Amino acid sequence: MIALKIKGLGSFMSRLFSGNTFDSFLLAEGMLQMAVTWQVDGRLNRDFFDKEVREDPSQLPYEYTEWSRVRPLLHDLIRGKQAPVSFQFVLRLKPEYVASMLEKEGDRELQACVDTFVLTVRYKAGEATVLTGIAMKGFTLNKGADVLWDKAVRTFLQAKDIHFEEAG
Repeated sequence: MIALKIKGLGSFMSRLFSGNTFDSFLLAEGMLQMAVTWQVDGRLNRDFFDKEVREDPSQLPYEYTEWSRVRPLLHDLIRGKQAPVSFQFVLRLKPEYVASMLEKEGDRELQACVDTFVLTVRYKAGEATVLTGIAMKGFTLNKGADVLWDKAVRTFLQAKDIHFEEAG
């Protein structure tokens, strides 16, 4: 797990809330503090949807909502003259990307143990931090997934022209 302090906050916020930069993620949970505190549970409430939609895996392929679907709603909440007091969003990499990364790595133990790769985005007091993490299905002493994900996040942020420094 690493913590990366974001440099160029305005550009990062634009990519997070306006662009498709993070659309390969699902929202697991979130908290947004403004005049009131908004708590978001990203797990889909399947009972909300019509039976046809609920039973069609192509229409609801994930357990959690896609960041691309909730991003505009969150953007509308934070829009205005005053910045939020703080926020935190826990993002899960979509399963197809997790599988692809682990297959390329070729480590069957990791494929069996890793549930998903997690990215936590935090903002408070005018600073944003990105933290990496892994949700595991099982126990392993193998730290290969940590190394793989930490490197992938650094590469991803650099490719998206998001500047950062290692947080202490």
